[in-house]
Amino acid sequence: MDFKKTLLAFGLAAAASQAAVSYSIGNANATESAQKLYNFLATNFGTHTVSGVQTGDLDGSVVKELPDLQAVYEAAGKYPALVGFDFLFANGIKADDSWYKSYTQNALDAAADLWKNGGIPAFSWHWKDPSHTIDAFYNKKGNAKEYTTFDYSAGFKAGTTEWDETSETYKQIVEDIDEISALFKTLQEKGVAAIFRPLHESGGAWFWWSATETMHKGAEYAALYRLVYDRMVKVNGVNNLVWVWNAERSIFTDATWDPGEAYYDVFSVDIYNSSYDYQSNATAYKDMVALHANKILALSENGPIPDASLMHADGAVWSWNMPWYETWSGNFVSKTKNTVWEANLKSPCVYALEDMPGWDNYTISNAPAAACEVGYALADLDTAVDHTINFPADTATNGYLMVTANATAADTARGNIVIKSGKIDLSSAKKITLEVDNSNNDAGVWFTIAFLTGAPDWAWAQPDGCWINAGEETTCEIDLSTTAKDQEILEGDDYTNFMKNISKFYIEFFGAGWSGTLFFDDVKTDAGVVINDFNKKAKISIEEGNLVKAEIIGSGTTTAINTMAAAKAAGLKVQGQSIMFTAASAGNVNVDVFSMTGKRVATLYRGALAAGTHAFDMSDLSKGQYIVSVKGAGMNASQVVKIK
Repeated sequence: MDFKKTLLAFGLAAAASQAAVSYSIGNANATESAQKLYNFLATNFGTHTVSGVQTGDLDGSVVKELPDLQAVYEAAGKYPALVGFDFLFANGIKADDSWYKSYTQNALDAAADLWKNGGIPAFSWHWKDPSHTIDAFYNKKGNAKEYTTFDYSAGFKAGTTEWDETSETYKQIVEDIDEISALFKTLQEKGVAAIFRPLHESGGAWFWWSATETMHKGAEYAALYRLVYDRMVKVNGVNNLVWVWNAERSIFTDATWDPGEAYYDVFSVDIYNSSYDYQSNATAYKDMVALHANKILALSENGPIPDASLMHADGAVWSWNMPWYETWSGNFVSKTKNTVWEANLKSPCVYALEDMPGWDNYTISNAPAAACEVGYALADLDTAVDHTINFPADTATNGYLMVTANATAADTARGNIVIKSGKIDLSSAKKITLEVDNSNNDAGVWFTIAFLTGAPDWAWAQPDGCWINAGEETTCEIDLSTTAKDQEILEGDDYTNFMKNISKFYIEFFGAGWSGTLFFDDVKTDAGVVINDFNKKAKISIEEGNLVKAEIIGSGTTTAINTMAAAKAAGLKVQGQSIMFTAASAGNVNVDVFSMTGKRVATLYRGALAAGTHAFDMSDLSKGQYIVSVKGAGMNASQVVKIK
């Protein structure tokens, strides 16, 4: 009963917030297009959600032909109404590179095409180093390999957050803002409006505008945001934008980060849940309602989409959501199952591109949109996901460390996996490389290496880690100069003394809500010293382990033999351009095709099969080498095939 009262109170609070939202945009000089865009978002807030997707690959400018939109269309049968673009190549030391300029122009052209089709362009700005020293927007914490040390607080008058307009830092910042202003003005001249989310993820420690080597204060960030707004709107006359302030949840209650409500129309947050976790994120929504009851609330970056039926049940109906890109090895569209995509984009409570009214037809309204019925329940959909382990193709001749995690959304899989013990001297090494294959096509994961010294210190240290995307096979290069003990970077003699007295070398795994399998191979130094190539069968120990298992497989060991034996038992073979196998019993069977890097490229069959021999055509596949996986009806087999 108390739970129902809590939900009712939450629903009333959300309704009060939506009633407090103004239907008129904050910028008094906003263009007609910007007024329409804001009004559409405001009148629909609380009842309808706009579907979205971020773009990565922009080799063209016809918006429906962009691969990230195609990925949504293939999953849902409809296109998203909101499309994210990025000015990440518009500024910086390499901005005049022909490919960079082409990418930016394609983003502008695709945004104009989207607007013409009734959609909503949404721009982010991964702002490259304004000093034009390096082509990077991360600080060292965000990317230890390539980062900027640009400190915008050098542009303030001493002891204040007032800008020193004579400083070089201020001039560099303003030059970049003016360049972005000019790009938006080209859209404004065409009658195109857009959402703009500058200086995103405020309070996060990875971008130069939010943190340097130490965290910037909120007041400094707020001053920078206001400078961007004032320069673009009040000086350069950019009036075709709906402005978004995007904050990390960690600073929600620290008002110093807030640039001021007059400077933004939408309050948003980025939340990346685990694959196939479709929760409404109602807790964050509730916190945001409490902070800004008069603002539109949006989920401006996410992995799997928040399900419409859950959002309405929880009273947490975001204005829009925007999964990150599928291209560039992001695979974020694939983190939502097709059945969920389809149900959401066909719901009367979700705007797909096909459902938009068209900007020429849209009339400013002073009344909220009519209530809608979602039309389905998530529990009635097929949301089950088959997690297939895709073994490397050469396990018969090469050994691997196989690390398997099994965590639910509420769990964290972790463990310090010992891959070498004994006296280890790494004092002359600068880098460690590891070959890594992420078998999980659904989610990426972070890991690092770590070291324990011997007696008498028994000290622990670790360098920055490595992220591997879903289905990716890559070489992770770890910079040992980032090795930290007690969160302090080791330098000089401290580094040398520590690294020459290592007693244990670990792979440290930490995956929140992550289930899947990683394969590691050839851990070695930049000088070619092999720490472990996993070609010898040995027991692998895990310290402080939770939901993680590790073993050496391959090189003729049991796992490789069993994998091949399974294929043989199923009679799995290629005949011409068909794959054939024999099911010993009837049952549901999945027949999937993967690239050699583990990315799913085709599904040949999913459904019930009778006992007996079956064949499936592969002639639509391009020439190349693939792995065919057959799972179900008592079978779990894979076979490397070559399409000629």
